[in-house]
Amino acid sequence: MSVRGTGTGATGAPGSAPGRHVVGREDFLALARARGGARRVALLRAGQLSKRMLLVRALREAAGERVEEAYRGLVALNREDPDAWREVMLQPYLDEGAARTLVALERGEDVDTSWFDRLVRAPYAPEGAPWPRVRTVCEGRVLDVRLADRGPFRDAHGHPLAPPLTGPERERWARTLEEAWRVLVRRHPWHAEAVAACLTTLVPLEPGPDGGGVSSAARRAHGAVAASLPEDPVLLALGLVHEFLHVQLGALLDLVPLHGPPTAARHHAPWRPDPRPAGALLQGTYAHLGVTDFWRAELAAGTGGPRARREYETWHGHTDAAAGTLLGSGELTPAGERFVTELRRAVRRPHPGAPARTAPLTRGRLAAELRALGLGAGDTLLVHSSLRALGPVEGGAETVVDAFLDVLGPAGTLVVYTQTPDNSDPSRWPGTRGYAVPEEQWDRLRERLPAFDPDTTPAFGVGVLPETVRARPGALRSTHPQSSFTALGARARELTAHHAPDCHLGERSPLARLEEAGARVLLLGVGWEVCTAFHLAEYRLPGRPRQTYSCVVGDGAGGRAWYTYTDVRLDSSPFARIGAAYEADAVREGGGDLVRGRVGAADCRLFGLGPAVAHAAVWLADHGAGVP
Repeated sequence: MSVRGTGTGATGAPGSAPGRHVVGREDFLALARARGGARRVALLRAGQLSKRMLLVRALREAAGERVEEAYRGLVALNREDPDAWREVMLQPYLDEGAARTLVALERGEDVDTSWFDRLVRAPYAPEGAPWPRVRTVCEGRVLDVRLADRGPFRDAHGHPLAPPLTGPERERWARTLEEAWRVLVRRHPWHAEAVAACLTTLVPLEPGPDGGGVSSAARRAHGAVAASLPEDPVLLALGLVHEFLHVQLGALLDLVPLHGPPTAARHHAPWRPDPRPAGALLQGTYAHLGVTDFWRAELAAGTGGPRARREYETWHGHTDAAAGTLLGSGELTPAGERFVTELRRAVRRPHPGAPARTAPLTRGRLAAELRALGLGAGDTLLVHSSLRALGPVEGGAETVVDAFLDVLGPAGTLVVYTQTPDNSDPSRWPGTRGYAVPEEQWDRLRERLPAFDPDTTPAFGVGVLPETVRARPGALRSTHPQSSFTALGARARELTAHHAPDCHLGERSPLARLEEAGARVLLLGVGWEVCTAFHLAEYRLPGRPRQTYSCVVGDGAGGRAWYTYTDVRLDSSPFARIGAAYEADAVREGGGDLVRGRVGAADCRLFGLGPAVAHAAVWLADHGAGVP
């Protein structure tokens, strides 16, 4: 595979005759897997250099005398010091500045070109003061970046910029970068190699509106990423990987078209509420390959705990689904199809802790193993699950649902949590969706967010099984617009009816009805941290903090309306400790009502909902949880 580039190698004068850039097959596939390394980064940066040479020539032709002196200085610099010339040409914001200036000149606007002269003279001191430099070394690998806390064109990142850094702020950035770099070198060395070869500039951003972290890459700022400073260096390491892959894909797209011209078609992105053009979905999918890969490695290192497993499973599913959408979109070029196919193979790499693949589980075998665990006819069962932990199943999630119904029988009831926390105000999305959007987009998103419909709105962030149950004929769903449950079986109607719209998971929710019904809970391949039943205990604590929630509901006339209410502030952060304590008590008591076992490859816990809630209420009270 080869493509004609837009310039020569590193030795030509700015804008000299176009040469040829070749992306070989192995290079291309390595980039698709996000395993390009420094050698492929160098290939892409050569392409960026050629692109910028032509941009500079175009700028000279359009601006004339206004940039002639700076242009001649650049030519002289190339003769005298090619390394310094490359540093100027690859300053991240040369591309953005030239593009904006060319557009303004074409429109006949009066444009200030003095930025070009300043950039040529001092590429990393755009306003006279040098950008602070951070150089950190771990196990021989060097990260050398400048903190771009001033200067033009940084607004290309689309988020509020932090003001110029103070001395203590520079020191904090340096410390956090040093810690993040250790994370990358020791646990993600393939990403560390590529990031070090490409990243020269980091733009400090303000935190998101709710104080959460934000990060960004800009299409015409190769070599730069932007981020707010998180408390956790692991999150900064993750942000560097995520945004670097945006940068890397942008450089590849300058050499190899992976999708056709823009069309009116829009495609679902699992991590966003708004459908995306094919190009934007491709960018997001590739960057989230990096996120999936990051959490896979954290799992393998044994350092990420429940968070790593939760994040890995979420982003593995989202990224795999988005790759499938792209492959079925009809908008990829042949090269794009090869790229996304290889990307999807990389997503599907098993992590080292994944159970070994065996012969696919059948409906009959699943039913037998569920009965062996202790489930029986007539049970009312709330299930939290990871089908990936279960292992391969013949027929997939539909077979799993069938097996549950076979065991529970006509008198039993299968219940799943079909939450929709994504139905929330955009200002809350860092907490409810896991990402932030710029404040200037909030009003537009508020106008477009669809109303919750219990019949059609998909569940968010709870896996495949709840969605499969929700879509089953005969399934009934409670009507809470953010915290619904879906039930299938004899008691479905009584369990899901009368879910108060201002009560997520308390006495006026299906959780209380499940407790009254003597329901059991099955954690299938997941940990205590997702045990929704523990939330019922939170409602039973006096003085529990409350907060305001907002979501979109139907207005009864075919339209939509925002609904705002106050309810208990939910906090699942102690659930893993609550569950561990409950399990320890059960062991001391000879097992109690808690059963441990395996179904397929999944580690399972089966227990009574009522006793678990009672234990959680005592634990929370003893530990002072819920006191403002």
